[in-house]
Amino acid sequence: KMMATEGWDKQEAMGNFDAYLENPNDWAFQKIEEKKGGFKREYGKMPSTKQLGLNAVWSCVVVWFFYDLITGVASGKYPFE
Repeated sequence: KMMATEGWDKQEAMGNFDAYLENPNDWAFQKIEEKKGGFKREYGKMPSTKQLGLNAVWSCVVVWFFYDLITGVASGKYPFE
């Protein structure tokens, strides 16, 4: 329906529908702001390779931190009372 009424391609329609299912109120607010001439968010756009790389690095840092914390508490390195 979104593809027919809004003239979106499949990727953009799927991105918008996913955003709608995640939080319908924010999605509706964003669409109202777009119609007023505000910022247009591209829900169907794929992230850049730079953003994917940054996400991978931060994910590794977070996993390492929690791994070190859990194993450190279990081994007594970090006393937890």
